Amino acid sequence: MEFNFNRKKLAYMIFVDRNDVSIPDILSNPKKNGPKETLKAISHYSKRNISKAYNFTVYRSPEVKDSLIKLFKGKCAYCESTFLHVYSGDVEHFRPKGEIEEAVPNTKPGYYWLAADWANLLLSCRNCNQKLTHSIHGEVDKITMGKMNQFPLSNESRRIRIHDHPTNIDSEEDYRLLLNPCIDNPEEHLEYDDTSGVIKPKKNIHGVYSIKGVTSIKVYVLQRVPLVLSREKLLIDIQAQIQRVKEAVINYNDNLKNIDSAKMFYLEKILKRELERLKKFISPQEQYVGMARQVIGDFLFLNFGIAI
Repeated sequence: MEFNFNRKKLAYMIFVDRNDVSIPDILSNPKKNGPKETLKAISHYSKRNISKAYNFTVYRSPEVKDSLIKLFKGKCAYCESTFLHVYSGDVEHFRPKGEIEEAVPNTKPGYYWLAADWANLLLSCRNCNQKLTHSIHGEVDKITMGKMNQFPLSNESRRIRIHDHPTNIDSEEDYRLLLNPCIDNPEEHLEYDDTSGVIKPKKNIHGVYSIKGVTSIKVYVLQRVPLVLSREKLLIDIQAQIQRVKEAVINYNDNLKNIDSAKMFYLEKILKRELERLKKFISPQEQYVGMARQVIGDFLFLNFGIAI
């Protein structure tokens, strides 16, 4: 029996392929404001004018915001929450444009030449991006955290601070400690508790926690209590649907020798329906697809040999 599940590897939903959406013209067209602003910012900071911040505006254009909403399907690039019904969202610079919190000796400027670079722009909810006070799962004291100007490296001496570096930012990438949802495969760094919605850094084959997983969970505040509770609520719904699938399988298998073809057709139809309902949890537009893929993937592979 075939159950209409895609058997090839699907994108882990917190991973987003930028090729799915065209670069906004305002950022790519040399005659438009994006490239012009980049040249002005380079000129500004080439004069060593560090104390006076350049006023970046292009990234806030509706064209850029709309493209990011389409690319990330209205979800936060970091926590996978939908939020547009209550908040318009932040256009987030993965590499901070004006200041780098961890940089020494000078935190300013940031990656000024990437302020209007499509590859550096993400859609984020305010709880992941802005410095806010949060209750953290498993912790007594509240903390003030959010990405903002954070961009930690494992070796600060390898940080790129100028626009005309021979490798641009390529030579810095090996030292990056934050997960980039458009470059990294989060399945290699993050996993979820299948009973509580808690997110955890993943261990490698040597039992060592992923440093990108550890750092990203902290910086993006992925263990904030409301977020954990929201994932847990979805997990309960997923587990309930898995139970419905199990019951449909039992009913089908118990009647395999039944000569009533109409009844078998009916039971098969029920099983397929319940599997399709389970499949909806990993639809790209849904919340927390990373967690759903892990839980549903384990169930489907163990019971049906279906790899998602």
